[in-house]
Amino acid sequence: MVTAMEVTACSTPVIVNTGAGGQDGLLVFVDKQLVAVLVLMCANHDADATLHGKWFLEAGFGPCQDWNKGQIFATRDDALAWVRTQVVTDHLEA
Repeated sequence: MVTAMEVTACSTPVIVNTGAGGQDGLLVFVDKQLVAVLVLMCANHDADATLHGKWFLEAGFGPCQDWNKGQIFATRDDALAWVRTQVVTDHLEA
């Protein structure tokens, strides 16, 4: 049985054009496959000050396709842990 800690999620920093200009983001890969695009919420683009510095799941693929649920994470590490959990859950359901 694979656990979330055994799944390696690698990330690459990018600038994401969210329609409101470029925002810091991450491409997240598991086993060399793109599974998520995360965007750092910032004061320049987000009116809700409580969201500044948090990570938003802009797009998810495969096991992370729940992006339309508005997933928001307090930290980058929380977001990557969520990705690993989604991958493990997907393997268990397969």
